[in-house]
Amino acid sequence: MDTKETPTWATAREVLEELGVHLPISRALAVDWVPSTAPGFDPAACFPGEIIYVFDGGTWDSEQIAAIRPRQGEIEGVDFVDPADLPALMAPGNARRALAALHARDTDGAVVLEDGYPIGPPPPASC
Repeated sequence: MDTKETPTWATAREVLEELGVHLPISRALAVDWVPSTAPGFDPAACFPGEIIYVFDGGTWDSEQIAAIRPRQGEIEGVDFVDPADLPALMAPGNARRALAALHARDTDGAVVLEDGYPIGPPPPASC
């Protein structure tokens, strides 16, 4: 996000820059706090954690899909997959976040998450 840029503006800009698609952003589906202990973050970097916003990009028709132009060096490809396949394709926290956002979309709601888990009862113990 650039200085003085709102999350919705940043999202629309990133979608345009990385996919070549103009996409109005009008609805939030999820806000997720990702802890500093999340996989992929170097402990030496003193990463404090981050907030990730997930917005509804709508349902795209074949014309919008055909207009996708992935940015070279940033996006290797775009795939459309069944939500049930997300846990096998994504890091666990990202899959939890995506599935929670899809559920919020289906129920006309929004959700606040902590590391991909909805706020509420404590997350299940890990193995």
